[in-house]
Amino acid sequence: MIVNIAEVAKSFGGVVAVDNVSLKIGRGEFVSLLGPSGCGKSTLLRMIAGFEQPDAGVIEIDGHDVIDIPPNRRPVNMVFQSYALFPHLNVFDNVAFGLRRKRLPRAQVQADVSRFLQLVGLEALGERYPTQLSGGQQQRVALARALINKPKVLLLDEPLGALDLKLRKRMQTELKQLQRDVGVTFIYVTHDQDEALALSDRIAVMNRGALLQFASCRELYDKPRTEFVANFLGEANIVCGRVVESGPVATLDVTGRKIRVLDEGRTTQLGDQVLVALRPEQLTVAGEGTGSGNELKARIKDKVFLGNAFTLHLQVDPDVPLVVRGTDRALFDGLGVGQTVAVSWPLEHGRLVQP
Repeated sequence: MIVNIAEVAKSFGGVVAVDNVSLKIGRGEFVSLLGPSGCGKSTLLRMIAGFEQPDAGVIEIDGHDVIDIPPNRRPVNMVFQSYALFPHLNVFDNVAFGLRRKRLPRAQVQADVSRFLQLVGLEALGERYPTQLSGGQQQRVALARALINKPKVLLLDEPLGALDLKLRKRMQTELKQLQRDVGVTFIYVTHDQDEALALSDRIAVMNRGALLQFASCRELYDKPRTEFVANFLGEANIVCGRVVESGPVATLDVTGRKIRVLDEGRTTQLGDQVLVALRPEQLTVAGEGTGSGNELKARIKDKVFLGNAFTLHLQVDPDVPLVVRGTDRALFDGLGVGQTVAVSWPLEHGRLVQP
């Protein structure tokens, strides 16, 4: 473990920004803090950096409490969305800035800067100034400048947010490869679920200052604990039902229809109103029943062709909409708006989630 955050809290003028968050981050991990604007992820990052003081809690880096250590003495560096490059310095001098502050020998500065410029693919642009660089090139300079000081943790606050979509996708691949090459722990703030999934070893999902779930990308997608996580990371159908049979496999009544869901933790009791998350791509549509035991009759309200896939918008009843996504074009072409179909799914694909 390289970063230990224990029950950290922060408020601004009575508004809770971070609400007793605890995280343990491993050495060499790429961890993303994911959530909507105002959820507290940037405030948490700034507290790790030392730019904000927590009201309560512990922040440890590499086993040392850093709460009372100023930002410039913490073993971290931070990359901002604006990159914050010095406009009067060329690329080489921007990257060398931290090393020269440490009064390192000129030959070592030259060697280290050359190595990191080569690492980020800018070895031929050392004499250029920030205004002569593209957004992606500026981002690489900011990364090289941050990494050359060999921080134990690199903090990144939406560093790709100012780039256009095509460049942002390319930079995601380069950023992940760079993190693997240098082996530094990255803590990355983003509100973009696709970006978090593409980059991260684990993701911490936050909302309204609280940490809702911290897990691998696959676990978050396949086993969301809450309705918010299910909807924020990917897309989910949320079906409400009443428990009519409890047990490791519970039976729910959904508007008079019975479905079954795994409840291995025995969290439900008879009569409980519960929520089940169903991923659109894990649902099967057929004109007749499949006999799977998990089946809802629904009417097609709309169908959308997306080129390599299709989306069906269905209605079980006025209170239970469903979205189904698939790639079987023959099936899609054979279905029409207004048609009633059977929607089914394997038992393991339905997840009980908290409101």
